[in-house]
Amino acid sequence: LVSLPLHCRAFTAVRLDDISRHKSIFPSSLASRLYSSLQPETQIKTEQIELSTGISAEIMTCKPPDDKTPLSSLQMVFASKPKPPLVFIHGSFHASWCWAEKFFAFFSDLGYPCYAISLRGTGGTFAGEGVKKVKIMDHVSDITSFLEYVSKREEGTPVLLAHSFGGLAIMKYLEKYLYSDPNEKGASVPDFLSEDSDSTSDDEDSLDQRQQGLPVSLSGVCLMCSVPPSGNGKMTMRFLRRSFRDSWKITAGLALKRCITNEKLCRELFFGGDTVTVDCVSDVEGNIKSTVLEDWGVSDEDIKRYQGYFKRDTVATISLKDLAKKLPSSNVGKEGEALFIDAIPPALVLGATDDFIVDDAGVIETAKYFGVEPLFVDSPHDVMLGSKWENSAIAISQWLETL
Repeated sequence: LVSLPLHCRAFTAVRLDDISRHKSIFPSSLASRLYSSLQPETQIKTEQIELSTGISAEIMTCKPPDDKTPLSSLQMVFASKPKPPLVFIHGSFHASWCWAEKFFAFFSDLGYPCYAISLRGTGGTFAGEGVKKVKIMDHVSDITSFLEYVSKREEGTPVLLAHSFGGLAIMKYLEKYLYSDPNEKGASVPDFLSEDSDSTSDDEDSLDQRQQGLPVSLSGVCLMCSVPPSGNGKMTMRFLRRSFRDSWKITAGLALKRCITNEKLCRELFFGGDTVTVDCVSDVEGNIKSTVLEDWGVSDEDIKRYQGYFKRDTVATISLKDLAKKLPSSNVGKEGEALFIDAIPPALVLGATDDFIVDDAGVIETAKYFGVEPLFVDSPHDVMLGSKWENSAIAISQWLETL
């Protein structure tokens, strides 16, 4: 039994850009199968909680296996301290369910308590009678309240993880509490931004001091395929110059919500493309003997289920008109870095090589905002779903070990 965690740990050391070439060795992740053979069935809980904002929010939670299981006993031996809780924030068309599909089991098995909220405007978190648009700062308020909820129930300092439009909400959250515009009446410059402050120290005490503006301190932040600080505007123009056809697909699929009814478009935008027939076996003369259908780990039944979720979770959507006045890019330095970059917790900015919605330039812009180098993994936009979800999960788990 002792060798199993070591084996799994060795598997996570496979270079990220080589993972796709190791499918014959780990056809559906040998490491995950070994983990699952030792653990009890993952217990995921869905409930409604009252946030301090007055909103009744749907949340999902998944705790690590209890200490009576062989796997968790081994984790207790190898763990030097309790793992921090992971707080997941979804993007547009999604809700807490998207993290529960794959990520919850993976990270809870590694000892991380997992929490996810369905943001205001989704089917599980009512935005108000007749409300069709939600402001970005409403989401920030709900995230703030949710972090306070988690911190009261967990010992560790949370890690905040977000996908797509959820990343923009995280930027606004950090900006709200870590930056004061000196041009605003009555604003004061935080100590870590003053000319007399020493912001070069990297020790934990210094980081905690610089995070004093946050209602809840953070161990780190991770953004996956995030909408960049400048929003969708610049990306839209790049898409138009590159391919009018692709640009129309994004507009039709997202703005017009056709991804809810068009299965092919839904696959292209989120899950890596339409299904294809792949030649599988040939004889000595090179004749094809059989073919298989490649669905990128998302079956037709999954697509229908996800589209049902998409419809349910777009009751009220982000107000782009309101967002345009509050983009994080309005408070950046000459190199695109956040003006409060010295106070930002350790960050991971993750991009996907096969992302149809957020381009490489958008990922790089986000990485500059956080002052880090971006990391790209082999995946479509929904890095937490489909057959390639482990590529991002492994990258994140390795980063978490550095915190």
